Order: sequence, then C-alpha cells, then structure tokens
Amino acid sequence: MTTHADNVLSGATGYLLLTCLCLVLFLPGITTLPPFDRDEARFAQASRQMVEDGDLINIKFQDTDRHKKPVGIYWLQAATARLTNPDALWPYRLPSVLGALLAVLLTFSLAKRTMEIRFALASAALLACTILLVTEARLAKTDAMLLASITAMQAALARCYTRPKDQQPESWLWLLFWLGMGGSILLKGPVGPMISGLTLLTLFIADRRDQDRLTWLRGLRPKAGLILTAAMVLPWLIAVSLATDGSFVSDAVTGDLLPKLISGHESHGAPPGLYLLLFTLTFWPGSLLAWPALIQTWPQRKTDRLVRFLWAWIVPSWIVFELVPTKLPHYVLPLYPAIALLIGIWLSRLARSAPPPHAPLTSEIPPGRFASLVPKIGAGLWLGIGGLLGLGLIIAPLYLDKTISWWGILAALVALAMTILGWRAYQEGRMIRVCGIVLLGAVLVFPIIFGKGLPELRGFWVSRTIVQMMDSLRQEHPNLDGMVASVGFHEPSLVFLLGRSTLLTNHLEAAAHLKSHSGGLALVESRYSDRFHLALEELALDVERLAIIRGFNYSKGQWVTIGFYRAVEK
Repeated sequence: MTTHADNVLSGATGYLLLTCLCLVLFLPGITTLPPFDRDEARFAQASRQMVEDGDLINIKFQDTDRHKKPVGIYWLQAATARLTNPDALWPYRLPSVLGALLAVLLTFSLAKRTMEIRFALASAALLACTILLVTEARLAKTDAMLLASITAMQAALARCYTRPKDQQPESWLWLLFWLGMGGSILLKGPVGPMISGLTLLTLFIADRRDQDRLTWLRGLRPKAGLILTAAMVLPWLIAVSLATDGSFVSDAVTGDLLPKLISGHESHGAPPGLYLLLFTLTFWPGSLLAWPALIQTWPQRKTDRLVRFLWAWIVPSWIVFELVPTKLPHYVLPLYPAIALLIGIWLSRLARSAPPPHAPLTSEIPPGRFASLVPKIGAGLWLGIGGLLGLGLIIAPLYLDKTISWWGILAALVALAMTILGWRAYQEGRMIRVCGIVLLGAVLVFPIIFGKGLPELRGFWVSRTIVQMMDSLRQEHPNLDGMVASVGFHEPSLVFLLGRSTLLTNHLEAAAHLKSHSGGLALVESRYSDRFHLALEELALDVERLAIIRGFNYSKGQWVTIGFYRAVEK
C-alpha cells in the first residue's frame, strides 16, 4: 500500500534528500585535501594546461603527450576550472562530485519504480556511502563521471527490459542510453560499451527460450543512437588524429590498453579473485548487507526480470575484470549500482515477509553449505575491517606525525560504534536496522576522515610540505625565483603545486640547473645526495643546503628525506 510519505519521497523530495546526502559525503575536504598521486595530479595538471594553452585537442602533462585516456574528463575539468579558479585544485574535482551524484540519482530513479520508496532510497544511499565512491567522488579523475555514464546506459536498458510487453518505452530512454554511451567512450574508451554489451549478451543467452527476446530493444532506436554517439565522439577523434598524425589512437591502444590486457601494467598486476577479496572493503560499510543480499537474490533471477538484469550487469563484467591482469580497485565501480539495487530488493522482500524481530540470521539464508558460509565469511571480514579502520585512524597520526589527532580519535570512535552496533543487529537478523546503522555511521565518519583527518596529516603530503617550506624560504631569501629541479622525488603532485616548469630530473641535470639559475632550487632525496654532490664537484659549484624535510611517499610506500639546495658564489 502506497502511503502519502511514499508519494512525497518518490517525487522531488527523494532526489533532494539524496542530493543533500551526497553533498555531505562528497564535499568535505574537496578544497583542503592536497592532490593525490599519481593519477589525480596528472589529470588535473593536464586539464590546467588545456586552460592555460587554450588547446582542447592535445592532452599533455608538462611537455609530454598524454595519450592514455580520451578527452572527456579533461574537457569537463577545464570547463569548471575556467569558470572558477584554474590555479586551485577543487574546480578540477567538481566533475567527479557531479558524476558521483548523478550515479546515485540514476540508481534511485531505477529503484523507485520497482520497490518501496524507503528501500529505493536505501539502495541509492548505500551506493553513495561506499568507501570506493566516497573516495572517487573527490578525486579529479575519470571514474566517478564514468560511473554516471554507465549507470545512465544501464538504467535505460533496465527500464526497457523490465517494462510490460504491451507497454511502449518512454520516448527519452533511447536518448539517455546513447548519451551515456557517447559519454563513456569519451571518458574511458571501450569500458562502457563492454559492460552494456556483456549485459545484453548475457540476457540474450538467459532468455533463449523466449521467442520475443529481442523485441524490448526496439525502444533504443539503434540507428538514431549510433548517429548521436558518432556525433559525440568522431569530431574529437578526427581532430586529435590529425593533430597527432594518428599517434594518439595507436599510443592509447599499444601503450595503455593492450599492456593492461596482457600483463600487470605499471606494477598493478594481481591474480584473478582480487576484486572479490577486496569487495568487503571497497563496498564498506554496505558490504555487511551485500553478501546475504547476493546469496538471497541469486535464485530470483529466474522469475524476476529486474534481478536477472542486475545479475547480467554484474557477473560477466566482473569475470572480465578479474581475468584482466592489471587491477585497480576502482575498475569494478561501474558494477556497484547493480549490487546496491539487489540489496534494496532483498530488504524490500524481507519487509514484505515480516519476519519476527529477533529471527536468527540462518532463517534468512537458503539451504546449502555454500549459501550459508559466504555471508558468514563476509560478515567476519566486515567486522575485521571496521576494527582495523578504527585502530588505523588512531595509529596513522602517531606513525606519520608522532602526534595524536583528536579528529582521528573521533572518527575512530564513530567507526567502532557503527561496527559494534551493526554487527549486533546483524547477528540478531535485523537487517533493516543494520542498513540504518551503516548509513548513519558513514554519514558521520567519512566527513570527519576526509574533511579533517586526512588533510591534517603532515607526513602524508610530501609535496604540500615542500611547497610550505619553499614559501618560508622565499621570505628569508627573496632572490629565489621558484625554478625547481627535483631529484628522486618525481610525484606529479609536485608539478601541480609548483607549476609545469618544475623539473623532475636526475642529479646531473639538477646540478646544471643550479649553475644556470642563480635563484633556482634543487630538491634532492637523500638516496641521491652523494651522486648530486659528485655532479656539483665536476661543475666546480658550491651549494648551500637551506632546509631539509621528511615525509612518507605513499606512492612508493617509503619514507623520503629531501634537502633544499641553492647555488652560492665563491
């Protein structure tokens, strides 16, 4: 029975509530977090150079062509920076915030057509609260906006697939699908078409006994859609091919795509099964509900078309991602809306069945050793992650800065309280209460972590510490011109913070830099100090060490000690 509250929430109010939730989750820290290495800093710097040069075709990091990803995210980042402040980092993060928000709202738009409104809101909210999306939403990269594009495509497909056969699809669904297709190609090439293509192929096989198994696709208007997608993609593809003599496409395929398919590209290789192993963490805190929901909804795929569609969305693409040798946690993010929707479907079914308040968990799990074991393992991992996260929030400041962070302690207390209360409710079989606990916990803990905890870690942000030290040195030595050569510390965040003229170089060129720039600086990591001083001796150049800093380079997992040197006259 539909209540008045359901009618209100199914309209603009539901979207407004989710928008407010997303802003609370995604905005804290967006202006105070330094650039993350390495991908975010590279994307943001390349987009800033687009703004500075006025070149919207060629993608460059400093003077190096960046022939890896299509131009979509660079255009979006350049546009938001041009409208606000190209020198700050936060404008380059705004497209990711928008992409994450759109993905959540699109998930809700699909969910509210098939389940009670409170569970539709819960599905979208669980997606918004996953630690992976909360992180990607504040990084100036492709993945949050790619998620929005793929969710748009899949939402349009799902609405076509689940509609009654005697009902015509909404006239705008084809537009949503093909706009999502074009956007996904401009953002990350073949990923979006692959996921939708595998979904369609899986449904084609699953519905092999249905004589009309392809009629539901007529609402997508493939001819008009392909023309629209071509109009979105081909102009830039032709322009960049002409501007680079065809090297962009060949470099992107042979230098980025194929290496990822053949081996672990850029030391990111891992065996199959990694994403499954990491799922409890990357979907945290909603992963406590995800494991039983997946087990519960699997049998429903035979009778429920939406459940069948969601599993077709997840399984084949997940297998592909597991088989590809190169692995990064965010690769499976486009499959998370389907998992969130399955959780909502499961919770809705639990509510309709009205189990006793204290029904044991085992009564909700279908018979079979595997079916009962998986949720138990997942719950155990979830409990361990919650405990480790709470301890990590306290230990990290002690390890990195040798100090106590009161914000870290507050976040740890919230995380531990959520873990204890969520685990207790889970053991009692109160799954709807578990959902409320994890959502409330996420809303409290993530803004603290990203808004206060992470930005205040001094030892974690080496590039920011370098910039702060340089500002202090310029006050003492006004003749320093800001021209910097860095030896041994080559993180892209340093380029974004200091500017594109920053030299990421070796000890020989750093010594030559000081000889030719009287106001220049050389930043030398301690492992290269001896070689740097030998190069100085060969040039008969005297230097003065102005300062020294120490920090943790998380990209390499090692502590670094960096000296600041300038040339002095004999």
